[in-house]
Amino acid sequence: LIDENFDKREFKIVDNKIDLTDEVSNVELSLSSPSYYKPQSTQIFYKIEELNDEWVNLGKERKLIIQSSGYSNSFINGNKILAPYGKYNLRIKSANSSGIESINQLEYELTVKPPWYLTTFAFISYFFIIVSIIFFYVKFSQGRTKKLMEEKRKEEELEEAHNLQMGLLAKENPDRADLDISTYIRCATEVGGDYYDFIEFEDGSLLAICGDATLGIDSNDPNFILKTLNKIIKKVDIGRLRMSLNLVHFQNGSMKMSSAAMPPMYHYDKKKNEVDEITISNLPLGGLMTEDFAVLDKKFSKDDVLVMLSDGLPEAPNREGELLDYAAVKECIEKNATKSSDEIKDELVKLSDKWMNGVHNPDDITIVVCKKKV
Repeated sequence: LIDENFDKREFKIVDNKIDLTDEVSNVELSLSSPSYYKPQSTQIFYKIEELNDEWVNLGKERKLIIQSSGYSNSFINGNKILAPYGKYNLRIKSANSSGIESINQLEYELTVKPPWYLTTFAFISYFFIIVSIIFFYVKFSQGRTKKLMEEKRKEEELEEAHNLQMGLLAKENPDRADLDISTYIRCATEVGGDYYDFIEFEDGSLLAICGDATLGIDSNDPNFILKTLNKIIKKVDIGRLRMSLNLVHFQNGSMKMSSAAMPPMYHYDKKKNEVDEITISNLPLGGLMTEDFAVLDKKFSKDDVLVMLSDGLPEAPNREGELLDYAAVKECIEKNATKSSDEIKDELVKLSDKWMNGVHNPDDITIVVCKKKV
């Protein structure tokens, strides 16, 4: 036989079986017939049942070469045979010059075997593998489609909520002769509840609001407003959810300040040239029904500044998870208190951007800056 490396070696036939595998290129049989009278005239014939029905004369060469042809058509030409994969019966006989055939014939079971990856078992395995791949791909596609649809739905809901939140904000800051006002809000990854608004009264006073609630009020008394909202929210019974709010009423060079669980407010006193961190300890709205909210009166003179903000700024995280904290906020206000309200607001925004360094704020960042002009 000729092996897969095209090396020639002897092949021993056992139990009259000849197997051609992917490791065997072809098998060559050298045949002879014992005849003492004109031995050169002896003829040898063969046929492979299933491939050819007629006996084929090997001629003088007396060599039979059988080669696997895979799944292609069979080919028989003299002493050369190309046999497709399958089982066959190889028969060989001889005849002398007078045409008298030998009494005995040779019979071999010829099997042309495909390589393992072309066997029936392999194709069955391929079928199940392909079916499994299709099944899991369909499941994956369905899951991915469902996830994309869910993400799209969530994005649409967040956009609607964001638009609603933005719609609740003051359309524009009040244009006043006594106050220079600047505002800023940066929404979180998820929509928060930060809110700011301004209400101008007939007496010329202004109510500035910063927090997590929307208002519909006709009073300028911070304590009354917070008490009323507290009762409403308590009656609505929103479970553990609470609302926080800062209120400042500017009137005649003074300000009345109150808070419901909001971060400190910062008052820059131009005459003293210092920033006062004002913390008013009240419960959030929706706590106790009879809660009374403390109100602080302070003078608000020319070039004084008041900064209200949500906890999204002091609690902004950096890449290591550290929080900016209130001390840094106060220091920034101290360094920039003599600037305009827009410039003070911009410096606070720069402070947050530099600190977070690309980290998206997990909570809304809201800033309201009011500076006394006259």
